[in-house]
Amino acid sequence: MIKVCIAGSSGKMGKAIAESVLSSSGIEIGALLERADSSDIGKVIHGHRVSADIKRAAASCNCLIDFTAPAATLEHLSVFEGAAVIGTTGFTGPQADQIRKYAGKFPVVFAPNMSKGVNLFFSLVRQASEKLKDYDIEVVEAHHNKKKDSPSGTALKLVEEIKSVRQLRDVYGRQGMLGERKKDEIGIHSVRAGDIVGEHSVLFAGPGECFELSHRAYSRSCFAEGAVEAALWLEGRKPGIYGMGEVLGL
Repeated sequence: MIKVCIAGSSGKMGKAIAESVLSSSGIEIGALLERADSSDIGKVIHGHRVSADIKRAAASCNCLIDFTAPAATLEHLSVFEGAAVIGTTGFTGPQADQIRKYAGKFPVVFAPNMSKGVNLFFSLVRQASEKLKDYDIEVVEAHHNKKKDSPSGTALKLVEEIKSVRQLRDVYGRQGMLGERKKDEIGIHSVRAGDIVGEHSVLFAGPGECFELSHRAYSRSCFAEGAVEAALWLEGRKPGIYGMGEVLGL
């Protein structure tokens, strides 16, 4: 049985993950972890007392699911040594390298988006980018007004997939008299408004036509279910970094 510690358990993603764990077999909640200043510290939720004690949570769990913030995630990984599913975004290059270092000790699924649909979306975008070589490409993402990092981790992954088959340079938004669009540009645009869960579109514009691939999340359940599937998939895996493509067999 997988006993999972849910980091950021009082947040919207943490709550969605808890609900997904409760409705799944082969996995159960082992600990609920929150910041020391959370109003939920000490409360009993789903039969577990919410705590900020990382070491105690690690001792009672064999898997971590973490959708928090880069610094918090790294602090948690410095203690946990079972397995980890990391959906946190906004890491710097050195911080991401630190995660890879921890993955030398235990298996880690590290992905900017856990949704099955989004991970298929990545593959379709890569294929379209390869086939439509002369088309201009623009990436647009929209999220709620509380999201801290921009562009989203999913948008950056989309750009990575595009650039794996096209030599393009990033342009973040546009303002002023910039002249004509250059052929080697990939435009990246972010929207932050209301309670948008997550929307991503990739526009391919060529002579006389536009082709668009889009994904819209209407609730966090798709991310939570993917995270739980990743935790179950990790059982018995060797140390290393894994992606959701491997988890889902894409």
